[in-house]
Amino acid sequence: MTESRWLAMHPTLMMYHIKQLSPASVRKLRLLAVAYAKFLETQPDYAGSKHVAHLGDEFLDGSKTLERLCEEGWGYLGDWSIANMVLARDDELDQSIRKTIAWSLGGLHQVEIGPEFRERADVARSLILCVLRNPFRSVTVDPAWLTSTVVSLARQMYESRDFTTMPILADALQDAGCDEPTIRAHCQCEEPHVRGCWLIDMVLGKA
Repeated sequence: MTESRWLAMHPTLMMYHIKQLSPASVRKLRLLAVAYAKFLETQPDYAGSKHVAHLGDEFLDGSKTLERLCEEGWGYLGDWSIANMVLARDDELDQSIRKTIAWSLGGLHQVEIGPEFRERADVARSLILCVLRNPFRSVTVDPAWLTSTVVSLARQMYESRDFTTMPILADALQDAGCDEPTIRAHCQCEEPHVRGCWLIDMVLGKA
């Protein structure tokens, strides 16, 4: 397996290989599920679905348990459903995300992604890279880089879900002595950043 081959894969296969190369925590997977659910809820073919991505936030923030949300009727709504992905049990979460991504890109058995779904596939890949990280590029944060400015910027983005200051974070990290090209490239990329971003999590010490 090479990095270039992995990056060109169907998003569900990307996740499968991440599971083998660098397994993600349940928290990271659930944040990915929430981010992709929020994106799907903007798509015309999901307009009839219940808007439930925010329920993942409620669970992650500790205001409700999975059991309580399911009791309220937000549990299993079908293999394709956003709710089924966001509120999957911990041991089914990885598979539920891959299944929902597959359905959203044309079906479980589609190896080739049709042109009508390519933009959506690009978003899925970008979110996987943002939250789960490229397993072929190992990055370690030097504690010396974690100045009060760096940590404050990261915490503000995490709590507000506003990542427009990522380039400022890149400058703050550089001022602190960070010369890691992978970190700078991630801060400056135009791809979407979401809560669960691997760099923000590393700065804040979140697994």
